[in-house]
Amino acid sequence: MRSRKLVSFMFGAMMAMAAVTGCGKQGTPAAGTSVQASESVNHTEQAAEAENGDTAGRTKQGHLVETLKLAGGTDWGAPSPYLNASRGPGSAKMNLVFASLIDEDETGDIPWLAQSWEMNGSDYTFTLFPDTKFHDGTPLTTEDVAFTIDYFREHPPVSNSLGAGDSFLIDHYTVVDDRTITITVKEAAADTLSSIGSFVIIPRHVWEKVEDPNTYTGDGYLTGSGAYRCTAYDGSTGSYEFTAFDDFKGGKPAADRVLFVPVSDPLLAFENHEIDITGMPADLKDKYLSDPGIGVVEKANDMGYKLLINFEKCPGFLDLDQRKAVYAALDRQAVVDKVFRGAGSVGSAGYVPQGSLYYNDQCVTYLYDPEKAKAALESKNYEVTLLAADSGSDVDIAELIKQDLEAAGVKVTVAAYDSASRDEMVHAGNYEFALVGNGGWGNNPPKYMRTIFSDRSKNKGGNPHSMGPIGYSSDEITKLAEDQMKEVDFEARRQMFQDLEYLVSEEVPLIVIANQSSYSMYRKDYYDGWMKTYAYQQTEQTRLSYMER
Repeated sequence: MRSRKLVSFMFGAMMAMAAVTGCGKQGTPAAGTSVQASESVNHTEQAAEAENGDTAGRTKQGHLVETLKLAGGTDWGAPSPYLNASRGPGSAKMNLVFASLIDEDETGDIPWLAQSWEMNGSDYTFTLFPDTKFHDGTPLTTEDVAFTIDYFREHPPVSNSLGAGDSFLIDHYTVVDDRTITITVKEAAADTLSSIGSFVIIPRHVWEKVEDPNTYTGDGYLTGSGAYRCTAYDGSTGSYEFTAFDDFKGGKPAADRVLFVPVSDPLLAFENHEIDITGMPADLKDKYLSDPGIGVVEKANDMGYKLLINFEKCPGFLDLDQRKAVYAALDRQAVVDKVFRGAGSVGSAGYVPQGSLYYNDQCVTYLYDPEKAKAALESKNYEVTLLAADSGSDVDIAELIKQDLEAAGVKVTVAAYDSASRDEMVHAGNYEFALVGNGGWGNNPPKYMRTIFSDRSKNKGGNPHSMGPIGYSSDEITKLAEDQMKEVDFEARRQMFQDLEYLVSEEVPLIVIANQSSYSMYRKDYYDGWMKTYAYQQTEQTRLSYMER
């Protein structure tokens, strides 16, 4: 048994927090509720007031700014643990409303609902902040934590860090008192604290009579305990309104409200002060960097694209030489140059991108060699359908892949669907070749490599990071992917993980196309709290971006 380790993050003097109306029966919006996002906020005047010092710069509610506006227009689902879209923007909105025990900042884990925690072998003991409440004013106690564990065991939510069935992480729990609970896991691993600290807590008094949470939109379905309440949601327009909940004990909200408003052109909307942060086009980087009032967050190589092969439907590619020939056929630098405008890099065959703490620069490198690819592939007379999303850069990349593979003698038909349908088809194995693009490649490689490549854990995370190859199996890859999760010594784990990367680059279970870097820009004179965490680069999707720092 490991020696007892205490991790206690005690907040000093807590700022007085004003109580606001809860999001219970009256405060919970139904899907389709329209967000009143048309009212204008003079950000220039508010910033000028802040320059006058004191509390003068604060809003009437005591926050740093009245509103933070971001581009909406896409329905990422209702911000309920069971109705949000699985991708980052959907989970991020849900996480504003529903709180977990801990969160993370630039350097490590921090308190959120839990004021402190202790780890002793397989036991993880969490102590809640005093007087923790749900949005409707009901006290949040460890009975709600215990109920959530039992409920998620029976009904896994969209974002599921606890696992399901035999892979459910938790063996049992012990409620010590209203504020203290000990959670005992089946087997402690390097990421166990993160997994059991990150599931969101739902109110027992709302959910204990709900038999089908995947369809429930009744009273309290958006009642959480996070720093913001969802006060309006309109799926038809992709509009959201979140209002500060000042009884949240883990920190102070930075804004009275956070709005996601539909805009036709995010860059123009940013220029017109209609939104406060947006993506910065790579080809306009120099223009905006020269403006001293513009702040920039770089997300290096965080977006990635991979080509999945369904080996059950395309068994010819179980031949390693055929998979290597696919790499040789693809001009992946053209994707970086033509689609990403140079903002990115050719992907590592070991999957983890350059810049990651875990990146292995010794992985096998596959160069563009169209003649070699043609010699290996042309005689096989392959005909494949390439599944892709119909949005973003996906179709452009898919067309480049089609062009290169057809030059090597593979006939390709591109079939494009909306990204949600594409994801469902990939998870169901309803594809031959599939192009999958998603953010978060710079997040936590040891976790997502396991759910992509281990035969024991493959495709269990519910989002694109977990999508691994179907019909391909490797005992050696599986063993490394699973064993590195149990190693608690960081350097030893990193070496194991880099061995895993190298093996993946040798075996080619999938084809890594390229990684895209992106930039977010904002006005520093209005709000300068946007941030990344040590394991997540998407600034706009980080809860701490909306909190005072």
